[in-house]
Amino acid sequence: MSGNTAAPPRMSPRPGAGSLSGCADCMHQPTRAVQKTVRPVPGQFVQRAILPCVIDYKWRGDFRSDELNELHSEGFGHEPFQHDWRSQVELHSLGWVCARSSGLLVGFVNVPWDGDTHAFLIDTLVAGQYQRRGIGKRMVEIVVEEARAARCEWLHVDFEDHLRPFYLDACGFAPTPAGTIAL
Repeated sequence: MSGNTAAPPRMSPRPGAGSLSGCADCMHQPTRAVQKTVRPVPGQFVQRAILPCVIDYKWRGDFRSDELNELHSEGFGHEPFQHDWRSQVELHSLGWVCARSSGLLVGFVNVPWDGDTHAFLIDTLVAGQYQRRGIGKRMVEIVVEEARAARCEWLHVDFEDHLRPFYLDACGFAPTPAGTIAL
């Protein structure tokens, strides 16, 4: 049959697709902290020091469960778990992105998937003192690149309303109707 060609095989997750460096506010390594006005809550502005940094991003990067438990605890405001993240992501995820500054895990995002065309963005985390520098946005960009490379057709995310500007405006997700059942 001349008009039909077999679909190319699905790609498996690419292990360690290389690291990328840089940060929205400090692509170079400045010698001192800079002050930046941020609005962490609508209507409130605070002045905080932005620490100089170079961020290394790694798809399927190495991490220890204890350091991710600490970051997760800070990001979601709970006591640290003793969760085995490494086993979980290796079993269920297309991949994940680790963001590091001087070896310290300062950002993480997990990308579980259905093994075929749908990937899901969960556990997007950036350490408090590193927020508002574009680290979360860059991690999502890497996820989009890698999900495309794995031939996924859809990247899903759900989020609380206060994160709409991040996911819809900064990261380019489109709003869509969805439903949930609290269990």
